[in-house]
Amino acid sequence: MRHRSLKARKLFDYWSMPHFLFGTVSALFTVTFLLPVVYMFFVTLYLSIFWELLEMRFRLHEAKGNSGMDVLLALFGFGSTFIFADRINANVGNQSSLLIITGILFLCLNFFAWRARFEHDGEFQG
Repeated sequence: MRHRSLKARKLFDYWSMPHFLFGTVSALFTVTFLLPVVYMFFVTLYLSIFWELLEMRFRLHEAKGNSGMDVLLALFGFGSTFIFADRINANVGNQSSLLIITGILFLCLNFFAWRARFEHDGEFQG
């Protein structure tokens, strides 16, 4: 049992939430501006993969399997948020507000996570 817990801990880290929120912001952007869902899903997928390739290029080391999980988290964030936003049948003003709030949360979370990484906080080193 402990062995599984250690594997899950390597797949999920402090960077998991920003990846999930990226998908959330992407879905809210899609709903707010009435963009094609399938197209934006693939844009989210491609941007997530591109980001992981950049991490590999600049040697930001992660546990084995974490890169794949990061991409899946972005897609899960997109899918779950799209379903939620589509079902609440909110007007565009509410969706815009959610997009702004989630976007600010995404930016703040990334700012503090990158700051911790550059200050060599062990938990944020990947």
